[in-house]
Amino acid sequence: MGVLGFRLELREVRLKRPEFDLKRGLVRSPLLPWAPVEIDSSRVLPAIAREAPLGPDIVQWMHVAASDVAVFDAMSAKYNECGGKLASSSGDPYIPGVRAGDLRGESVSGYVVRERGYGTVITPVGSFNVPVRGKTTFAMRDILAWAALPDPGTWVQWVLTLLQWLELAKAPIRERIGFASSQGLVAPNFFSIPATPAPVRTLRIGLTSDKSQTVVIRGRGTKGSYHNVLFEDSFKVEAGESEVIYNVFGVPFVGDFTLEIAPSDNTQTILDYLEIFPPF
Repeated sequence: MGVLGFRLELREVRLKRPEFDLKRGLVRSPLLPWAPVEIDSSRVLPAIAREAPLGPDIVQWMHVAASDVAVFDAMSAKYNECGGKLASSSGDPYIPGVRAGDLRGESVSGYVVRERGYGTVITPVGSFNVPVRGKTTFAMRDILAWAALPDPGTWVQWVLTLLQWLELAKAPIRERIGFASSQGLVAPNFFSIPATPAPVRTLRIGLTSDKSQTVVIRGRGTKGSYHNVLFEDSFKVEAGESEVIYNVFGVPFVGDFTLEIAPSDNTQTILDYLEIFPPF
């Protein structure tokens, strides 16, 4: 499906091998280098609890926030190695507050969040809400963001996790980047696809998944028009390493666009590579 002169065609989905490796090429969080290499923050929680057991100075929400920091900081580090700039943060928006890039959580208590069923993220181009134990992708003008609310707390404090893509990494991407998740709530990732003078651009996407799942792919406008959805599709992959090939058609040529890749929740997924043809 496509609009604004873009048309998408799925050419092939191929399982290359059923085996999968969820750690190769990934990195530890630079902020929490003692945390293990993981994609899903729920798998980091035991290490957080061992490092900082609950006590007078450590409470439950800190464990949840620290586990999110571990996986999203690592995701940001890999993304930034590819030439982009991804800001991430997790913490309590009420006290002491949480911010990432141009985003900040609304400073209200956990009472308020639990009562109304959502938290609010404030951006320079407007606010958006994140449901309790849910996630939201926000794309408006030059703001491209994602947030999760994994823990509404049991008292005053709660947990909000923020991502903002300040600068997009440009294809081709040849480093493995994990799609980090907040307690199973999987974040998407975004990449800049440069224009080509040809009427067709081929995308070759390598993905590793720990289980069968459906992945959503979208083409968005470039910075300043991220809210414009140019095309959208979905495809299924099996557990293991897969390759997906799409053709993107444009009239009279394929202009530059932003590619969004969004795996399903409760999966562990890695982008192995993103190749483009023609390569200019």
